[in-house]
Amino acid sequence: MKLFCIHGSFQTPSVWEPLANCQAVRNAKLECVAEDLNARTFDGFEHWSEDFCQRVESSHEGEQSLLLGYSMGGRLALHACLRRSDLWKGVVVVGADPGFASKEERSAQARRDRSWSQRVRKESLKKLADEWDAQSVFCGIENRALRNLDDLDPENLSRQFDVFSKARQRNLVPDLAKLENPPILFLSGEEDLKYRRIGEELAEACSAVHSKVLRHAGHRAPWENPESFVQVLIDFAFG
Repeated sequence: MKLFCIHGSFQTPSVWEPLANCQAVRNAKLECVAEDLNARTFDGFEHWSEDFCQRVESSHEGEQSLLLGYSMGGRLALHACLRRSDLWKGVVVVGADPGFASKEERSAQARRDRSWSQRVRKESLKKLADEWDAQSVFCGIENRALRNLDDLDPENLSRQFDVFSKARQRNLVPDLAKLENPPILFLSGEEDLKYRRIGEELAEACSAVHSKVLRHAGHRAPWENPESFVQVLIDFAFG
């Protein structure tokens, strides 16, 4: 079964290599296919999800696939799920926001993402990556995910902060609440209080969503507790 994986901000597809090379994943015959958001340019969520789902459909040979997305990639995964729910046996979303309910939150996010978009074009990516990792959302835990800054193109990264900004994303909760299938697993680390709450609220509002918390992990749960993450992923895929 194919497992399509979508990375987050300041990441590249290589971030999923430990998962693809994990013996338990290989034994389960899960084929990891990493989406490269740095290789193409898109106009926004709908443009990306249409293109992505077409590519998945052309490669799936009549078999449903699994979808996994982290943070920004998780938000994109939710868009892909809503566009073509029939393509997916299940969707795993890690630490992703389904959308803002208020204009104030949206405006504040727009200002933050506009600043990042402008800065990555002008400033050192090493300096900015360190600043990114120091944000409170990462719970003070050092980045353990693979990151090669040489693989990041400042222009494409700048564009991601613009077109995939949460400020440009509609609130997905009403549409997710209408879904019966596929099942959606929302994962968060036990130290990531913000996204634990989001997962619980989303599961309460949407019958297709189940929220689960990984112990000994924060926002980057797949890389902070990889053994538990892999087990949860396999159980979800074949349970």
